[in-house]
Amino acid sequence: GGEGAALTALDIGTGSGALAVTLAAERPAWRVFASDLSPDALEVARGNAAANGVGERIAFAQGDLLEPFIAAERGGAGTAAEGGLAADILVSNPPYIPSADLPGLQREVRDYEPRLALDGGPDGLAPYRRMAERLRLLPRLPRLVAWEVGAGQADDAAALLRAAAEWERIWFVKDYAGIDRHVMAIRR
Repeated sequence: GGEGAALTALDIGTGSGALAVTLAAERPAWRVFASDLSPDALEVARGNAAANGVGERIAFAQGDLLEPFIAAERGGAGTAAEGGLAADILVSNPPYIPSADLPGLQREVRDYEPRLALDGGPDGLAPYRRMAERLRLLPRLPRLVAWEVGAGQADDAAALLRAAAEWERIWFVKDYAGIDRHVMAIRR
C-alpha cells in the first residue's frame, strides 16, 4: 500500500523512545509498539511520546527485546496481545557495546547511561543474536527489519538475519562517518 497503509511497527529496546515517537509522528496511520527491559527507560519514553503529542498512539511494553510480543504458548511473555503481535516492520537500536569496552567509554557516557542500555554482551552482538533467534516466534516475520549496529558489526548482524529467515535483500546504510550503521532486511 501507499503511505496511508496501516502498518504495525515494533521498536525493540526503545530506550528514550526516539524511534517509536518518530514513527508515530511521521506515520499517523501506523500502529506503533515499543518495548524496553528498563521500567525507567519506558517512563522516559512515555514522557517523550506525550511531549510530542503521540502518547496515545504508542503501546509500551516492559520486557526483554521481542519477548513481550511473543505469545505465551510460544514461550514469550505474551503481554502484548493474545497470540502475539504480527508486525510489518521491526526497528531496533539495542545496546551493542562489547562488555569489555564499557570501562573505556568516555566517563560522561559510562556514568550517565544505564549499563543496561550499553552492554551488548561479550561481542556486542548478544541483543541481535537473541532477536534473530526469536524472530520466528512472532506470529509472522516482519517484512522489514532495520537494526542500528556498532562499528564493524554490520556483517555479523546481517549473517544472523540470514540464518534466521529468507530475505529478498539485505543491505547496509552508512552514517555520516561512512560506517555501516544500519542493517536492513526486506522480504516481499
